Amino acid sequence: MKHNATAWALAVSLLFVVPTATAERPSYNRRTGLLEVPLWGLRKAAERGDRAELGRWAARIGVARLGNALADPDRSLALAALDSVPFLPDRLLLLDAVLARCDSADAQLGERALRTIGALLGDADPGLLDAWEVPAEVAQRACRVLTAAAGGAERAIEVRLAALQSLADASVLCAGRNDFSALMHDASPDIRRAAILVLPPNGARTLSALREASKDADPGVVAATGVALCRQQLSPRAKTTPPPSPARPLRELVLASSTPAEDAAEMLACLADSIDPTDAKAMEELRSKGSPLLRDLAKPVADHP
Repeated sequence: MKHNATAWALAVSLLFVVPTATAERPSYNRRTGLLEVPLWGLRKAAERGDRAELGRWAARIGVARLGNALADPDRSLALAALDSVPFLPDRLLLLDAVLARCDSADAQLGERALRTIGALLGDADPGLLDAWEVPAEVAQRACRVLTAAAGGAERAIEVRLAALQSLADASVLCAGRNDFSALMHDASPDIRRAAILVLPPNGARTLSALREASKDADPGVVAATGVALCRQQLSPRAKTTPPPSPARPLRELVLASSTPAEDAAEMLACLADSIDPTDAKAMEELRSKGSPLLRDLAKPVADHP
């Protein structure tokens, strides 16, 4: 009896294992009679991070089966499907399926889904949505999901950061919902910093918020305001709407040891563009005492190949 019970349990378990294994092998569609490529190639391409191969597999698998893969309980398959979606020409047809994964309790799945939404909406506009017959309500819901995730204090930081970046990427379709000023007062300095770095150059309101944020207690947030103000200074809009001066001059932020190297490197363009002799002196100091990266970037243009 014991052997019979064991055999029965094994047979029952195989009922659930075999279909999954079969899905990994080539099979024929019962309706069309056409050969369906296996999904293992998509999974392998995602594991290797091979973008070109991901695109090829996604095109061979097609939108319908990728939609099923996005909803699959197999986590690695769902992640692979999310990675492949942006490479499809008809990727907007999967917007609804990707949205279904954005609220996942799995932080990695949620983050990947939110980033995929940004990739889907980043180069889209109402005309493109109409061309693919994607209801405007679906796009609006995507913007609401991104906004809620970015502001969700209970969500993991990486999930919120992904939502913030995607809101910035989807600025055309999410205009009016991508007000980052509230997030510039968030309890997390990482969120405050990210909100500043994705601010659109939209005039006096943004500039006023940057001026206030330049007094933040976190050095990383303050450095981000320097980057954002530098971008404002270099933008064509600066001729009509001059940006305010930061609480600390940009040269001080560039020279500060607490300023991230990538921020200092971006602010160098404003120092180089300045006619203030004190800024020129700061550039000279960087050429002699700065980090190797900043020393090289601070060289006069004629010194660069």
